[in-house]
Amino acid sequence: MSIFGKLFNKRDSSASSQNATASASDPANDPDLIRVFDKFGQEFFISKEEWRANVLPGAIKSNWDKPDQLCEIIISALNDGFASEVDRAAERLYELDPNSSRNVCVYAIVQLKNERLDEAERVLRAFLEKNGDDGSVLTNLAKVFAAQGETQKQDETLWHALTVDPNQDNALKWYEALARERSGEEAALKALSRVAQHPNSWRPQLWLARAALNANDLSQAINYYRDGLSHAGSDVPADLLMQMSGDLGNQGRLAELVALTEPYFVPEQHGLQVGNNLIKANIDLGHIDVARKILDQLYSLKRPDWKETLGYWDTQIANAQVASSAVELTAPLSMTMLSIEGPVWLKPDSPAIKIFPVTVKDGPLITFLGSSATTSNRTKEIELQIAMRPVA
Repeated sequence: MSIFGKLFNKRDSSASSQNATASASDPANDPDLIRVFDKFGQEFFISKEEWRANVLPGAIKSNWDKPDQLCEIIISALNDGFASEVDRAAERLYELDPNSSRNVCVYAIVQLKNERLDEAERVLRAFLEKNGDDGSVLTNLAKVFAAQGETQKQDETLWHALTVDPNQDNALKWYEALARERSGEEAALKALSRVAQHPNSWRPQLWLARAALNANDLSQAINYYRDGLSHAGSDVPADLLMQMSGDLGNQGRLAELVALTEPYFVPEQHGLQVGNNLIKANIDLGHIDVARKILDQLYSLKRPDWKETLGYWDTQIANAQVASSAVELTAPLSMTMLSIEGPVWLKPDSPAIKIFPVTVKDGPLITFLGSSATTSNRTKEIELQIAMRPVA
């Protein structure tokens, strides 16, 4: 999804990764808190109000001349509902490079959210006149026309945007929603099919495939997926693999998920969202070694914000390995008592033996015997178990 799409729509929940659900007490689920990381990668949460009043102004100031960082700050603020607070920052971003479609769109969106429609239209039209057609710029111009009540201009501009870039998440959702609102579900599917005729399209195929899966037509869904993948080329977008694997996983089509997704998976590019779905599917299929390999690839990227999720999958893989392993006895078990004098880590010839003097003959003797654990899952068979992790 482009950064412009994020400003208007959240990801469809049915296409979300198959991840562990957090508890209700998890601060990450609190809409009034914002998750941040310090320079050491440690996670903590602050209130939105504290962010708005104390963090956001300083972040803007320190990145005033850095367009990439300033853009991310503005988008984050917009997603948190702070449109008026980034008004001047968006203007600054536009001043830094008015020929950047990203900068123009972000500036226009801030103007649109602050109800300055004429200014938003002006900067978008100026960009198009100077630089030619751009899908994101056209989509946001259609948004301005919608806010102005210009329905015909809105429809014409939105379709034009999709002919330029048929894979815009925000534009495609809007186009489909308009068709459904006006003429029903069949019209919405026809609208997606119309966009899917574009030789570079892959996103409309994903939604057509989802509809086919919901209708229990797996063969047709796979045809749509293959068509979309062929249009995407060798550098497959993360959005494509995430939604495809998520939808197949939600339908229980794990073998198809793995077969279609794994050949295109690049950890550095597709990250945790696609990796989640592949790990889950491989565990459920019993492909434990493959799941472990994907997990190790994600660990190697050293992302502190992935730590909790990767730890969850680490445990799930270990559980699966234990469950799939059988212990076979080749001889009867025998037991013996082992007596060790002195610290168990200290060899008799170690120089450190000097700090552990020999106890006096009549001194007290303390003995530690091996112990056993009682579990609720009693069985007469020998089983492998996961060792408890040491607490730091």
